[in-house]
Amino acid sequence: MTDRISCCVPYCRRTTIGKGFNEWICGKHWPLVPRSTKAAWRTTKKRVRAVIRRKPEYREWWLFPSGSPARLSAVKMWRRHDNAWERCKREAIERAAGI
Repeated sequence: MTDRISCCVPYCRRTTIGKGFNEWICGKHWPLVPRSTKAAWRTTKKRVRAVIRRKPEYREWWLFPSGSPARLSAVKMWRRHDNAWERCKREAIERAAGI
């Protein structure tokens, strides 16, 4: 049962098989996320995929020398991606809690 991932919302008992991701928002809580936040998440995800298609080495940004322009650019891209996901998570949890 260790290969299953539970929903990010506290006290939600829904799980899924974790293939290719570490966190998940279940189908019950995903609709609670506002459309604008979901749109920002989708846009960021598309941009990351496009950059990785052009520059596959950005997937492994830690291999670049520290402080190099390529590493800074890759880290900035991944931070935007992570921030958009964290915002989705935060809003799903807040809406589920009634805040």
